[in-house]
Parts: sequence; C-alpha cells; structure tokens
Amino acid sequence: MGSLIVEEALKLPGSFELVGALEQEGHPRIGRPLAGCPRVKVSGDSKGLLAQADLLIEFTTPEATLAHAQAAADAQVPMLIGTTGFSPDQLERLKAFSKRIPIFWSPNMSIGIVVVRRAIGSLFNLLKQFELDGAVRISLSETHHVKKKDAPSGTARLLAEEVRKVTGRSIKESEIEAKREGEVVGIHSVTFDSGAERITLEHEAKDRRVFAQGAVTVARHFHQLCSRPGWYGMDQFISPQ
Repeated sequence: MGSLIVEEALKLPGSFELVGALEQEGHPRIGRPLAGCPRVKVSGDSKGLLAQADLLIEFTTPEATLAHAQAAADAQVPMLIGTTGFSPDQLERLKAFSKRIPIFWSPNMSIGIVVVRRAIGSLFNLLKQFELDGAVRISLSETHHVKKKDAPSGTARLLAEEVRKVTGRSIKESEIEAKREGEVVGIHSVTFDSGAERITLEHEAKDRRVFAQGAVTVARHFHQLCSRPGWYGMDQFISPQ
C-alpha cells in the first residue's frame, strides 16, 4: 500500500511534496532511495520525518499505528489512517489522540464502499414503503486473500454498523461469513433475503490501487476538511445524503 500511495501521489506533483517514507527499524529498504522519488530515502526515524511533514498517511498494523499516532500527536502532525484490525480497546486509544490532532480513519478508502453504505439505507427504506422490511433477513459476507490477518474485515464491520444504524438490526461478528481465498483483493456483500426473493449489494475491489487512490483523494482535501483536532471519516468527506 505504501508503494501504491507513493505512485498515486507522484501523479499529482502540484498537490503533494513527499518528504519521507517510513519503515520499521531493521527493514532492508531503510536508507535506500524511494522508488519513483530518488531524492527521498526510506527511514525508520518517525520523529525526524514528522518534523518535516504536514500529514502522515498510515497503512500498517494496529500496534504500529498506535506508536505512530503517539509520535504524530507529540509533533502535532495530522494522520490519515487506513489500518484495519483494531480491537475495541486499541480503537479507543487511537481516538484519544484525536483530541490533540486531526485523525481521519477509514477501514476502506474506496469511494465505492461509501456508495454501498448509502445504498443499504435507500434499499431498506424502499422495502419499508412496500411493508416488506419485516420479512427480510439481512446477512453479510466478505472474501479476501489468504494473507489477510483480521476476520471479519474492517469493512465488513463497517457495513454491519451501517445495517444496525439504518435498520436497528445487529449482525454479530460471528455471523459475518468470512472467506480467505487466493489473491482476492476484497469482495463484500450485503444480502436482503425474504425467502421468496433475494437482493444483494456487492462491492468488489479488483485492484488494491483503489485504496491508494481513495487515500490520496482524501489527502488532497485533508486540511480543508480536518482543520481542527477531531475524529474524522468518510461520512465527513462525502457530502451528506
């Protein structure tokens, strides 16, 4: 994801200036020039890089994200985070840093997932108009590549929360069907089944680049959107319904 974000950012030279790339201590790429931007070297010094930065884009692990959030808060540098797999406690710890700096977090940076979330509410409201809402069972499924560590995915949890918000129905994590197959980037489905008929909303990410493109799109508008310390997400980025 880091390499893809760099590639997408370099496509917009008037919008960004890359000042650094961060890897964990001991990584073999530390000290080497950044691909596509040879004047920038990969570093393990988060404090040094943050002293030069206006924004930190983060796609790592929950543990690394929390450590970087501490450093970013100390340096007063906002964060744009696409990391998934946080436990409830870790997410609360991360949110605490948003009292000091603006933090934008989304478990899925795809604009298409925003469309699916909006469609859940629209579809359910239509079912209510025809008095069919009580007859449907709502289920969630997701499929990802075999190397994905968290299950169900952060996006599936996000969609489950959207279902709860617009329908009042809770879908437990144990009820979300999670599959790990081959090199699948990500498929998420929300199904409304009445027994006699079935309606499915499905989103497939065909290329991981879509997440980098979404992150860069948000980053371009970050400082207008997130001008004060706080907890932000796609609902703030996308105009309301």
